[in-house]
Amino acid sequence: MLETFTAALPDDFDRLLRGAIDVHVHGQPDLSAGLPNRGADVAVARLAHAYGMSGWVLKSHLWATTDRARAVQEAMAGTGFRVHGSITLNPPAGGLEPGIVELAAAHGASVVFLPTWGSAADAARGGYISQVLGRIAPSFDEYAARTAIALCQPDGALSGRARAVIDACRALGLALATGHASVEESRAVAAYCAEVGQRLLVTHPLHYTADPGLLREFTAMGAYLEFCNAPLVHPDGHLTVRDVHEAIVAAGPERVILTTDVFSRWVPPEPECLRMFVEQLAYLGWTAEQITTMVATNPRAFLGEPA
Repeated sequence: MLETFTAALPDDFDRLLRGAIDVHVHGQPDLSAGLPNRGADVAVARLAHAYGMSGWVLKSHLWATTDRARAVQEAMAGTGFRVHGSITLNPPAGGLEPGIVELAAAHGASVVFLPTWGSAADAARGGYISQVLGRIAPSFDEYAARTAIALCQPDGALSGRARAVIDACRALGLALATGHASVEESRAVAAYCAEVGQRLLVTHPLHYTADPGLLREFTAMGAYLEFCNAPLVHPDGHLTVRDVHEAIVAAGPERVILTTDVFSRWVPPEPECLRMFVEQLAYLGWTAEQITTMVATNPRAFLGEPA
């Protein structure tokens, strides 16, 4: 079946994905077992390997993915494909707690995501994930409102808890991503990460801003910017690949990471989504070398792996 699928693709279909690492992969299931988004993790990992990819970061909005990553990694033994586990500091995982970061690291996590649907900023704007979770769990809305997490104090300064989490990531060599933080929170996180030397990915910034100056402000502080395929293929998405193209022009590919972040039935598995994404960017003029920087070189650097 795998050979049949890849045989139907264009010649040299893996040309832009060799060595790629997708640092934003949602496993199956993610939000609910009743919402199947694609095939089984191992099957899709094998497809990613066939596409020339080198690895994944498995993410969940609800639970740590360390056990899942370990199981997929064992199934991929001998292929060279590496699966990284992560934790998202939403309320079910314990929120902004350095102790949770330490326990996740001890369990094999490579990446820490700051709160997504659990952030006060996301709750205030009625984020998409919260809407879906509210349909799954009747008590979710009350729970989310009661446990919403702010990264900054009322005066705009980064909270002590947020600083402690960043310090824990730095001490343990973990990569950090901003989750669904507001622009102001992301700026405060990026400034502190620059101060202490913590690797940071500003997660899908085009959800919140397209200001070229602000994008460059993040990269000037040493942060990576993530541009993902999910909003480009969602029926309610407000972005196109040309918006991503313009953002890369503004920020420069040297600090950009391209990911998928897809988890819907109407899209292909992640490797094909990433292939479509980079082929469109190649059509818009980005060279194979620049795309390699954004899908392979920068993800490795973000994860702290050798080039």
